[in-house]
Amino acid sequence: MQEMQPLVMFTPLARQKIGEVLEQEKATDSFLKIEIYQGGGCACSGGYRYALSLEKSPADTDVVEDVSGLKVMAAKADAEMLRGSRIDFIDSLQKTGFKIENPNVHVEACGCGGH
Repeated sequence: MQEMQPLVMFTPLARQKIGEVLEQEKATDSFLKIEIYQGGGCACSGGYRYALSLEKSPADTDVVEDVSGLKVMAAKADAEMLRGSRIDFIDSLQKTGFKIENPNVHVEACGCGGH
């Protein structure tokens, strides 16, 4: 039987930063919700934008998985699009924050310079 990929994977730095946020917000029992929005995103993301939030409990329609000791959730439709994505944390002069690399989005070229 083929093993299913986790919903997302975290780089060590991203996992550390999410842990720091959970501690700062006193929300260590919360779920990390990942949402996908169409439109307005960079061409390299297929036109998608991503949002991360902390939630107290999942909805009945959410997919919930334990990933690296974090309770991660996404709406069922978003989970299918996210599965296998990698979350990293970028800290540079131009940008600081989480970056989602989604292998399910295929784009030929992008001129954003964010790679």
